[in-house]
Amino acid sequence: MRIEKFYAPFYSENPYLLLAPDSNQALIVDPGQGALEQIKQELSRLEATVAAVLCTHGHADHIWDAHAVAGKAPVYIPAPDEYRFHPEQLDPRERIEHQLSLPPWKAPENLQVLPGAATNEGVELAPGIFMRAVPAPGHTEGSTLFLFETPEISGKGGEEAQKIYDNWLAESEREPEKPQKLALSGDVIFFGSVGRTDLPGGDSQQMLHTLRTLQNVIDPDTVLLPGHGPATVFGLEKAHNPFFAQARYQG
Repeated sequence: MRIEKFYAPFYSENPYLLLAPDSNQALIVDPGQGALEQIKQELSRLEATVAAVLCTHGHADHIWDAHAVAGKAPVYIPAPDEYRFHPEQLDPRERIEHQLSLPPWKAPENLQVLPGAATNEGVELAPGIFMRAVPAPGHTEGSTLFLFETPEISGKGGEEAQKIYDNWLAESEREPEKPQKLALSGDVIFFGSVGRTDLPGGDSQQMLHTLRTLQNVIDPDTVLLPGHGPATVFGLEKAHNPFFAQARYQG
């Protein structure tokens, strides 16, 4: 699978493009404001179109350019965060920040709540891209991890993921797994940190519970593609991330 990583300047967010082998229909993930031209150029280079847009949660830095990227293609959002696509329903603090920092909001033409099947057997969000959703509230009400597998990784984002995975194997003296397990972790887990919980919709106790639960269900060899910063590996975070250690005792 090809994985391309972009840079959105609003809060230094990471949008991604995922493209399965032998497909020309891409899945775009978390298209934050300011990454539109990068995404369009890469789609043109790959001679690909947008099959769907996936938002890991509903914060503005992850959804702002969804309408422009998707066009008429579906934009998927976990159900508890769907309200964040409706500015009138937001906490006043969020609305003010948007008005001061961002261009005018435009809603996607084809907004859809993530199908319930995504948390059970998984769903195909774009041709050849099957994902299973793991609800992970705490940063927002609807924050979610999206698990997927691939036998081969390419692209700039893929190269970053492969490098951190190889380093993890060397450090932990583990054998490589095939197919490779990956997860879009949004703002739930970062390299050495986790998403903040002091924003509207955040819940610090819920985040601890999420982190404790994830440690029991996520394969340690899973490479995490976060919404900010570099890629990491779940086992590395489980071993060294202080928030994970806190969650084991207080979550």
